[in-house]
Amino acid sequence: MMHCFSGGTVVARLASRDKFEAIRELIREAPVFDGSEVRDKIAEAVISREKLLSTALGRGVAVAHGTTDAVGEIIIALGISRAGIDYGAADEQPVHLLFVITNPPGMQAEYLLALAAVTRLVRDEAFRESLRREAPSGEIESRICDAFSESLKSYLTASA
Repeated sequence: MMHCFSGGTVVARLASRDKFEAIRELIREAPVFDGSEVRDKIAEAVISREKLLSTALGRGVAVAHGTTDAVGEIIIALGISRAGIDYGAADEQPVHLLFVITNPPGMQAEYLLALAAVTRLVRDEAFRESLRREAPSGEIESRICDAFSESLKSYLTASA
């Protein structure tokens, strides 16, 4: 099972307004990404992928992602920007919810499942608003962890 949205995965106040700086800031500030060498490799993988094709989904959400051998499991983090990140989204809206998903090589199926679960969650406007509300990181982690687990279960049940 994936360790997603456990302790140290939410950065409640991203300051960066540039998408690449926001990605770096989230990876640097989220304790779940351990060690500066690991963080550099993750940032390199995610930013390289982002340069190929923007991961902005619209409605104030982006899901940046990358594959790297710097991690041994899928890790998902969420950065919340109060001011908004200039992400170049198709709907021209700033990004307020920036997810970063990183996975090791050989876990593409699990990565796609995680991506589908996150994407399903953020379609819900009320849920997006609940994440943007001012709250301690731990409370946001708990809220998204529960919702992510439910979303993942529904995908696994549907495909069984």
